[in-house]
Amino acid sequence: MLSRIDLTPASRPLLLPDETLLFVQNAVGIYEGKYKIPNYQNGSAYLTSHRACYVDNEDPRKFSVAVELKDVDRVECYAGFLKSSPKITLFLKPPATAAVAATNNFTPSPGNRSAVSTPKPATPLIRPTSPLPASTGVWICPICSFSNPIPSNYIPQVTPTGSIPPCLACGIRPSPGVLESSSQQPPPRSPTPLSSLSPLHTAGSGPTPSSSTATATTTATATGDSDEATFACPRCTFLNHRWLRSCEICGEHLISPDLPTEQLLEATRGESPAPTSIARKGGLIGENVEVVKFSFRAGGDKVFHERLRNALIQRKWLLQNAPPVPTPGQSGNGGASSGGGASGATNADGGAAAERVVGIAGLERAGRNVRRKNEAAIGGAFEDLEALMGRAKEMVALAEEFSTRLSSTPTFANNEAKAVLRNSTQALGIVTKDMLTSATGGGSNSSDKASDLYLSELARQVAEFLADDARGILKREGGVITLVDLWAIYNRARGIELISPSDLEKATGLFEKLKLPVRVRRFRSGLLVVQEARSSDAETVRRIMEWISGPGWGRGVTAAQAAERFGWSIGVAAEELEMAEERGALCREVGVEGVRFWRNWLVEERR
Repeated sequence: MLSRIDLTPASRPLLLPDETLLFVQNAVGIYEGKYKIPNYQNGSAYLTSHRACYVDNEDPRKFSVAVELKDVDRVECYAGFLKSSPKITLFLKPPATAAVAATNNFTPSPGNRSAVSTPKPATPLIRPTSPLPASTGVWICPICSFSNPIPSNYIPQVTPTGSIPPCLACGIRPSPGVLESSSQQPPPRSPTPLSSLSPLHTAGSGPTPSSSTATATTTATATGDSDEATFACPRCTFLNHRWLRSCEICGEHLISPDLPTEQLLEATRGESPAPTSIARKGGLIGENVEVVKFSFRAGGDKVFHERLRNALIQRKWLLQNAPPVPTPGQSGNGGASSGGGASGATNADGGAAAERVVGIAGLERAGRNVRRKNEAAIGGAFEDLEALMGRAKEMVALAEEFSTRLSSTPTFANNEAKAVLRNSTQALGIVTKDMLTSATGGGSNSSDKASDLYLSELARQVAEFLADDARGILKREGGVITLVDLWAIYNRARGIELISPSDLEKATGLFEKLKLPVRVRRFRSGLLVVQEARSSDAETVRRIMEWISGPGWGRGVTAAQAAERFGWSIGVAAEELEMAEERGALCREVGVEGVRFWRNWLVEERR
């Protein structure tokens, strides 16, 4: 079942606890069965250890869904052919209550019995027989026209598509509509002998009509009944029996002519090949979907399929609701504290139990033992933390050297080391190039696509880093941070898989294209800064004017004072003051102490 997902400020899936990102691929669309889902054809696929997510590029807040991996029954891969893109098919498990509910509700109600009831006889001389059970019929293969038996355990609209056996002749698996139409078609009827019917006319009931009159009456009756019992297919205009649900010629889904005009207009399919439920509701959110396909128009299907199968094997979502691992001595401490001193306390070195002490002395001894253990645990933790902080620079250099050696010498042992390094980066939530590479050795075109995807995901991650309220990077820097400072702070927080300044510059240039909450700004001197997308020069000038305004001529300020006031760096403060000067709001005074900016009363007096 497709479900909506929460997104980060950078329009990426918000990961659950203990959920790791495995792969990212752009230019992806999703299907429901063999039909495209409208508004879900231009986005990115995010594969995590718990979900397979789709995030739309145009409107990610509205058209972003996910499939829980715990609901996936099996996976199939289609390599594509000619203009058909490669696809990954996810066959979902049916709901636990669907089979029981469908079995109980399979017998049609009196109001809806016309959908599967026996057709009305066209003449009173033939009695219809009872329809055969759906499990004893046959279905005709649309490929080779071979007659196959319908499985006995097949339940319409409940049995998954993957559970339907293929054709016995050509091996092609049919669609559920073929079995439904075959199981609901009325069986051939044989006319009942006239001798077993009650006579229509007796000797004393009246004169028998002549043969010509009877022929005309029969023809008129048959013509009227045929007009009422048939209606044209909306695709091929073939006249089908009114009780059929699909056309006998082209297989098109038929709409009953007994429906009101409003329902007919609502149920009529448009030009889009999507199912009517999708076109009418705008998606299948919350509905029982059997098959979901991910269409990869820019490659990446092989890596996605490989890591999806590994995620289904590992089943990390089972650990989400698992109880915590018990620690040694946890039950003993709890017993001592809850027993009110009834149980004896143990020695600090784990020796034999001391003599049994009850009352206040027992409570004091139990509390003293708990405090001693807590002090030992906290002291050891802080010692490890101090040692790690003291060797942070050495660890970063060692990680860089280790990564360089792995990439330069591809051996079997290094492949295992790469897997360990990949797991560590996944645990830290870092997007690396191996998560985004859509093809291995696919030429310059594939390399360019992988590079573009890496830069776009790096831009999203940097935007999340800046917009994180817990870190408060932009707030601490006064809403503006230089690109050099951002590169240093981001690499320091990242720790491993450090990025180059050129990659960061290219990634920040994609902020506006990806509609992220931050943007890049270039000052007149060429200084590049990153600030919030909603901030503007007019707002900055207004804040400066409110600060320097005062009684008389106001006050003159320097770049250092502005940096201290607004939290900017010295370079950013100087650029902002010069920008306000260019707009005519400030004027400068060059003296011995340096440059000081005042409110431009000269321009205001001329006005």
